[in-house]
Amino acid sequence: MKHPILSIGIALTQVFAVSAFAQGEAGVSKAPPPAAKVSPEEAAAARAKRQAEGAEAIKQQPVGEVGQSKAAPSAQRASAEERAAASAKRKAEGAEAIKQQPVGEVGQTKAPAGSK
Repeated sequence: MKHPILSIGIALTQVFAVSAFAQGEAGVSKAPPPAAKVSPEEAAAARAKRQAEGAEAIKQQPVGEVGQSKAAPSAQRASAEERAAASAKRKAEGAEAIKQQPVGEVGQTKAPAGSK
């Protein structure tokens, strides 16, 4: 009876010792020290500097390069008349495509549940 209890006691001691040592030293913080507070004026100056550097980097980036998210500066937003004309053109193209479909063809449908 003493041998199983002794074995279980040693195993439990090892389990608790591993978990205790894994936690590190008590009272020692591993987090970095807090950053120094920055005044609003310093933050605004740093932000303006970063924005200027970013704008310059975008200007120097070749057109079509990956990462360029904005359109060219010369591109302008379409007017209401242009949008209406484009919408009418899309509707006319859609109606023409419907007329050209063979009779009885509806388009791509879902596959039957049993087929793969």
